[in-house]
Amino acid sequence: MPPRTRYLVALGLLLAAAGTGLVMYQRTQAEQLWGYLPLLLYLLLWGSIAAARLARADPATDRRFLLSTTSGLFLGLGFPGYLPFPFLLLLAWVPLLALQQDNRSTKTVFWHGFNTFLLYNILATFWVTNTAFAAGLFAVVANTLLMCIPWLAFHWTSRVSPRVSYLALVAFWLSFEHLHYHWSLNWPWLTLGNGFAQFPSLVQWYELTGVLGGSAWILVVNYLVLQWYRSPTRRRAPVTLLLAVILPLAGSLLRYLTYTPPPGETLTVSAIQPNLEPHYEKFSHDRARQVELFTALSLEALATTAGTLDYLLFPETSFGGVDETRPTSAPAFRALLDVLPPDRLHYLVSGYQGYYRFGPGEEVTAAVRYVPASDGSETALEALNGAAQLDLRTGEFQTYRKGVFVPGAESFPFRNTLFFLEPLVNSLGGSVAGMGTQALRTPFITENGVRIAPVICYESVFGEYFTGYIHEGAQAAFVLTNDGWWDDTAGHLQHLYLSSLRAIETRRAVVRSANMGACAFIDQRGHIVSRTFYGERGHLSGTIRLNDSITPYVRFGDIPARIALLLAAMALLSNLAHTLRRRSTLDAS
Repeated sequence: MPPRTRYLVALGLLLAAAGTGLVMYQRTQAEQLWGYLPLLLYLLLWGSIAAARLARADPATDRRFLLSTTSGLFLGLGFPGYLPFPFLLLLAWVPLLALQQDNRSTKTVFWHGFNTFLLYNILATFWVTNTAFAAGLFAVVANTLLMCIPWLAFHWTSRVSPRVSYLALVAFWLSFEHLHYHWSLNWPWLTLGNGFAQFPSLVQWYELTGVLGGSAWILVVNYLVLQWYRSPTRRRAPVTLLLAVILPLAGSLLRYLTYTPPPGETLTVSAIQPNLEPHYEKFSHDRARQVELFTALSLEALATTAGTLDYLLFPETSFGGVDETRPTSAPAFRALLDVLPPDRLHYLVSGYQGYYRFGPGEEVTAAVRYVPASDGSETALEALNGAAQLDLRTGEFQTYRKGVFVPGAESFPFRNTLFFLEPLVNSLGGSVAGMGTQALRTPFITENGVRIAPVICYESVFGEYFTGYIHEGAQAAFVLTNDGWWDDTAGHLQHLYLSSLRAIETRRAVVRSANMGACAFIDQRGHIVSRTFYGERGHLSGTIRLNDSITPYVRFGDIPARIALLLAAMALLSNLAHTLRRRSTLDAS
């Protein structure tokens, strides 16, 4: 294609992107959601920039761009949300690795790696932009750059220690994924092992390794595919490759088909889906109408359930203004407790927005906020995203505080370092102070000793963190969430599927209550037994079986990551030593 034509294509795509941005603005003014428009906007901008950069490219550059683009497409389309075909992930790295093998230029390897990971982030997580445009754009670009760090570390290793470079790639990538769970800017959504979440029957062995074991498997299979493709005798059957693919999948299917839940008590649960749009409806001031809606849905759930309902679940942040020390005094909970029959329902579990008021002289936390009082003094408060269990028969209650916060929306990453950005964060509606939390993942406990993990939204993404509830005795899990921020896109489906992985890792049944998105009952195999769909208002009832057994993953945690961290540190030290020796030799000569 002549350079002039490519420039015209770039201009046309840029104009189309501008038009898409205008439509998004108009929809915002009309209080309408964007849906898949951010995906279109990002792809048009990507295509425009690519066409302009490649306008005068030679055939070799075009080929490299095709390879890196293919890897990005395979990663994005292999992730849940578009095609139910995660096997693309087993091939996705091959074009990019082939490109890297043929190019020693760090600049070339970086830019094509950036292209791959940018497409991956756009296709898999564009939907974050529906929450807020700046947040979505930052998530896509920042996470792309972060992914380039282990990629460049691998390229460095391939130049100084080529014989161990692919082992180093696995170590660097798993270390990156592990660290992405454990810092202020955490965003482990795109962990490679999550890619098979839609098909729990294929990854039952996550009860041994967790999702990071899945990431290692995906990378190893990609390496074996590359080696077979580059082999001069590749007409032979790739026995090692076939075994690496077939054995884990066959073992997983066998485990899935033969798994029998350990003997345990069963509970009857109903999850409510109020379907209140969070951008323009849920947090409006018409709270009385919302309480009426919850009441009607609750009574309907009770009317359609035979016998006594053990638990009724409400989603994340169902009600606001709740004092953590006396949640039953909140108007919404008072109204519900006056109507719900204790002879038909034992426990109500609900998410809430609340606060904790520090007493005089009480030590405050880093999340403290000072609110002016009517007498001119200030009251020290913590804002909370919490959950409460209310016993309708005794009036007793238990509360839980969310422990993992969405960066930006619920927490201010690197607050002490980036203190000068506090005015900007405040002006954008973010939270400088953050929210109050708790150290332990304490389950809710019934009068009979049943222990249920109250998992709030983002917490369900973190595998090893989730095991904290099991260490505290949780026998099943309730996930309370609000997935309506992302409109009817792949985001809410991905979040649903991730709960299946938590069920496999811990062998705990999971019940989800979603404001918007999907309520679901998930058994101990990760199988979604029943679910609601986006845009539905109603309830979902069923039974779950409790489990006290401990899986190897719960017992030992992310062992693959710990091994990877050790190997990554050894590889980096070796690279540094090789580089310093080489420079010393050059200086001496």
